[in-house]
Amino acid sequence: MPSVATETVALLQELVKIESVNPSLSPKGSGEKEVAKFLEGFCRERTLPYEFQEVTDGRSNFLTWVPGENPDKRILFIAHMDTVPIDKWESDPFSGEQKEGRVYGRGSCDTKGSLAAMLMALVSLGERRPKSTVVVAASIDEEFRKIGARAIAQSGLTYDAAVVGEPTDLELVVAHKGSVRWQVEVEGVPAHTSKPHLGVNAITGMAKIVLALDELNHALALRAHPLVGSPTLTVSLIEGGIELTTVPPVCRIWIDRRLIPGEQPQQAIQEVENVLESFREGGDKFKVRSLLPALEDPAPDSAESSKIAAVAATACADIARTGKYIGVPYGTDASQLSLVGIPCVVIGPGSINQAHTNDEFVEIEQLNKAVEIYQKIMLNY
Repeated sequence: MPSVATETVALLQELVKIESVNPSLSPKGSGEKEVAKFLEGFCRERTLPYEFQEVTDGRSNFLTWVPGENPDKRILFIAHMDTVPIDKWESDPFSGEQKEGRVYGRGSCDTKGSLAAMLMALVSLGERRPKSTVVVAASIDEEFRKIGARAIAQSGLTYDAAVVGEPTDLELVVAHKGSVRWQVEVEGVPAHTSKPHLGVNAITGMAKIVLALDELNHALALRAHPLVGSPTLTVSLIEGGIELTTVPPVCRIWIDRRLIPGEQPQQAIQEVENVLESFREGGDKFKVRSLLPALEDPAPDSAESSKIAAVAATACADIARTGKYIGVPYGTDASQLSLVGIPCVVIGPGSINQAHTNDEFVEIEQLNKAVEIYQKIMLNY
């Protein structure tokens, strides 16, 4: 009979072989359906209860569970099925190749490694019954709008705590940043470029705004959170103009504003609006406005004082000699779960430095330790 470690690697390889690129990020993406179908077969073979939770357009979360001694308590383990695109991979992104102590492929660390480890932790409980009912959820759409986690949070089923699987090198994340993203548009007046004074150049106007937003970003550095650092503002995309010989009548930028715990998306939007208002009231002839609604992903409250953080810290210390409370600058499904008051910690195998790269991999040693950490939390929460 194969060991848990061998089964975990094999499970991860099967998950990596299934293309599940988020269709909101690439028209070539198939989404999570085939992964969920595979998980259905996995649970049937092991007589585990399961259910699909349809979220949108045939895209469903997948949940399985083991009842606990206390039927009134539930702990959620969640990892997402979707991945980012694979446009620049040179090798096979879905090989699931095992070499030099690693498993390679898109999603191997972000976050099919966490998902495989959570499932194996659950199925290898054997006769040991957890204190709380343990639910393992495979969510959709984490890489875009996190609508899968939002659906779980709003399902009406309550959870006392959650463990979110992301590549943290098995470090214990108790706080992370959120984000709010939206567009700003400058409207100018078209004219022939031989007589540019007859028009209003939207790109030139936007250039002034971009510099002003850069100043705002420098000001944000004066704020700080002890675990996640300062908020940031990045102008990440820009487009403008209609053709070479016309004064550009329009220019748009995308703003990516990272939030620290305690900041709200509307607060961040208003700070940008204050910058834009200074141009509206000035001598410039261009018009500027924010294009809303924004994509909002709030920063969850820190879980430092929660029971789940204490239980997870003990498990991490015992298995991996980690467990110090840390914060990270990226976002996770915890942002949606915390909106309904679920205290969340983030732990998983793999490094965030490998996520979204063209040689994504996860260390098998970390993968196996993750199984032990998750199981220890399942049994002791």
